[in-house]
Amino acid sequence: MAEQCSKMKAPLTILSSTLALVLIAFAVFALPLDARTIVVATDGSDDGEGSDTAPFRTLSRAAEVAMPGDTILVRPGVYRERVTPPRGGEPGRPITYHAESLGTVFIRGSEAWTPDWQHHGDGHYSAVPEATIFNDDVYADEANPFLVPLASTPHKRDGQPEFERYGVGDPDFSYTSGQVIVNGKPWEQRPFVEEVKDAPVRWAVAHETGRIHVNFGQLDPSGQRVEITTRRRVFAPHIRGLGHIVVEGFVIEHCGNQYPTNFWKTKKWAQAGALGLRGGHHWIVRNNLIRYANTVAMDVGSGGNDNERNPQTIGGAPLGQDNRIENNYIVDNGAAGIIGSTSTNMVIRGNVILRNNTLGFVGEKRYEHGGIKCHYIRDGLIERNYVADSPRSEGIWLDNQFHGTHVTRNVIVNNGARGIFLEMSDYKYDSVFVTQNISIGNDIQFYVHDASGSTVLHNLFANSPGDAKYGQGCYIHQATERTRTGYHSLFNNLFINHKVMLDINYPAHKSGPQRINHNVYDTTEEARAFVINRASDEPSPWEPAAFFEMVQRDLPSRAPAAVPGGGKVALTLSEWRAFWAKHGQQNDTKSITREGIVVSYDPSTLELQLTVPFDLGTMGSTPHPRMDRDFDGKTVPQDGTALPGPFQSLQSGSNTYKIWHGLPLLDEGELP
Repeated sequence: MAEQCSKMKAPLTILSSTLALVLIAFAVFALPLDARTIVVATDGSDDGEGSDTAPFRTLSRAAEVAMPGDTILVRPGVYRERVTPPRGGEPGRPITYHAESLGTVFIRGSEAWTPDWQHHGDGHYSAVPEATIFNDDVYADEANPFLVPLASTPHKRDGQPEFERYGVGDPDFSYTSGQVIVNGKPWEQRPFVEEVKDAPVRWAVAHETGRIHVNFGQLDPSGQRVEITTRRRVFAPHIRGLGHIVVEGFVIEHCGNQYPTNFWKTKKWAQAGALGLRGGHHWIVRNNLIRYANTVAMDVGSGGNDNERNPQTIGGAPLGQDNRIENNYIVDNGAAGIIGSTSTNMVIRGNVILRNNTLGFVGEKRYEHGGIKCHYIRDGLIERNYVADSPRSEGIWLDNQFHGTHVTRNVIVNNGARGIFLEMSDYKYDSVFVTQNISIGNDIQFYVHDASGSTVLHNLFANSPGDAKYGQGCYIHQATERTRTGYHSLFNNLFINHKVMLDINYPAHKSGPQRINHNVYDTTEEARAFVINRASDEPSPWEPAAFFEMVQRDLPSRAPAAVPGGGKVALTLSEWRAFWAKHGQQNDTKSITREGIVVSYDPSTLELQLTVPFDLGTMGSTPHPRMDRDFDGKTVPQDGTALPGPFQSLQSGSNTYKIWHGLPLLDEGELP
């Protein structure tokens, strides 16, 4: 514990007054006179009183006795348990779980492991864990994560799950849900013992015996801090639908959880994060650090399947409503940061979400990850989050209905897939808003398939990597036949440094009309940086050659260029305007092309450099009543004179903006 505490940069002062502690815990709540503070400490006893002088030993014991209005105050230390609140609070009387000082209270889904190691030569050792240490035994399949095969194979490999589904891959291997943590860091799992024998910092399970093989390299295992995940959740009720719970100030880490493939129809693969709201309502989860989950850090929804054998649900509870996920660190998790299915009025704000999908899930049936991924979020607000540096992962992904949701003022940087992704909806205009986001360096900055109804205003979409598979500023197309793709509005955005500015499907079949205007495109009038694609249904209604001829007939010049590979046609801006006019839409008539705009971002200083070699003040804008303040809080004019992009102070020449004022960014292993 000493080495953990020594890493803190600025621990909170430990307050001696019970009243002061309660005020910190509740911040904005008016507390009833009968509220209690229940104390938990590593030197306490669950036979104690839970008082300042006789604290409990576990959070679980404190949860048993906590009633609405109470605060559970947890002193620094490591707590190895799954916390399962048996009840919630009441309006104005939440039950609060509060760490005494930030970055010093660890709740772990692991146990220290000091077995009698069997030495196999060089750095290769093995041992079999005792079955009794796997004490989180409530699941539809198995308590021991090392006996639970992952539903999809990570690391770009195809194993038994893929062989069973598609007939591809090696049927003789699968990864497990377990983790081996050595000196505080998860080591790399391999599916075969042979892959561990000669390579350090790896481990594997011999499935026929349950023996865990670890290669310590030059390290003596007896001198290392070895932990293995023994729990598949860390903080999550067994009862669904509990309300009015506050969780704040904890480090939640190490969790042997599953990848939620087909979570909506397969019980054992349900969405189940290290921290889970379990369909709760009026939760506040703030100021926590959630890291090193095998797959998912946090689940926040009420839909989909339930992987527990005998789940209970509070009758009449407003499942998944009015939750607040604010100012948390969600970092270095194997798959996803925040995920959830079915929520209403949820706010996800001010979170730092870094370096997730560390296991590299990519390919068929590896769709349940991203910094933030929400299915069926209604009237949600996703605001001012910092989502960055997740390999092969989406930044913010809304899937399967998201009416009334607003994605705004987020910083989404250098994720290996899409910055903002909308999937599966069938709305008309102005049903979901994407405004004033800064999306830089992702494979695609704004991506849509099988979805309709977004209004995309005053965003900065910049710097798609030159070696990206696609590299568009915006890509809209039909991927399946599930629903429609149309009725999107793209107004007043900056599209800077992309191979293709816009790539949008032909407005027929399951596609539909679009509204596009007052954007700035970093290209020339002659460049064919605007693409019409044939993915307007699935399968496409046209063969590539016939599609090219059809687009030709839509243009007065009949001089477009076929994109290599077929199925797409590249246009100049004037051809683009003529194409849409042919379809009765006056798109991009007030947009401009200009070369020379340069965008750069330095995460060490959090400063964005935006160089504009001309005056943007004369191009005009498309006003919208939802846009009253810009990224920095300055007034956005509603008279058609607003500047494009997220900053109304943008001037000709060099502009510098500090774009993140929230939680300090953390390096891997660093504590707040």
